[in-house]
This record gives sequence, structure tokens and C-alpha cells, in this order.
Amino acid sequence: MASVDTDRQQLTALLEQYRAGFESLDVAKLQALWDREYPQLLYVPQERAQVVRGWMGIAKYYGGLRSHLARATRMTLEDVTLDVMGELAFAFFTYRFEGERVGGEGAFTNDGRVSFLFHRKAGTWMAIHYHESAPGPG
Repeated sequence: MASVDTDRQQLTALLEQYRAGFESLDVAKLQALWDREYPQLLYVPQERAQVVRGWMGIAKYYGGLRSHLARATRMTLEDVTLDVMGELAFAFFTYRFEGERVGGEGAFTNDGRVSFLFHRKAGTWMAIHYHESAPGPG
């Protein structure tokens, strides 16, 4: 059984993979976070009214990033909280994304709050749930 410190290091590495994936718009890096076989995958992006369900939906969501984002210039995570509960773990953080829209529409900035749920599968932490929301009034 892994130690809590090892678990936290692995989960911190996953959050860095998420951050770097958005900062570089690296679809493969973002998709690699997920357990593609988990039957109830959920992804709740703040810009959509409907939840994205299942691996195919999540893959399509990430695959469409470059259709509206020309490039990313910065992605930061702050206020990170991690907790490990046996074979489950959650992360909460706030983020700021900065980039440019496709078609010369100019700069794009997005701030949000995220809750991620991970489970351990064959010794590896993998995402199974993601919920993003706007930060609310200041």
C-alpha cells in the first residue's frame, strides 16, 4: 500500500499534468489523466449547460479545444487542497487560464474553481470526475 506522502506526490503530479496540458493545449496530456474504462465518467465545464458524460464525450471535449483557442499563454493553479481516502482522492483548486481565441478574436481569460475526483486503479491514480464553476462575485 502506498504512503499518503507518495499518494500526494502522485496527485500533485497529475494536477501539474492538467495545468501543463491546458497551458500547452496538449490534448493527449489532458486525456491521459482519465480512466477511460470507468463507466460513470463525468466532466462538468463551466461554459456548458450539460454535463459531458463518458470517455467519448470527454475525449471529444478536449479534442475541440483548438477549434476555439488559438493558443494558451498561461495556466496557473492556486489554493490547492488534496485529500486521500483509501482508494479515492479529491483535489480542489482555483485556476486562471490566459490565451487567445481562434480567428483573431483577441485575448481570452478564464478564472474558475475545480473539484477533481480520482481513484486508484492498478496502483495508478486516474481522474473519474471533474466539476468546474465560475469564481462568483469577488
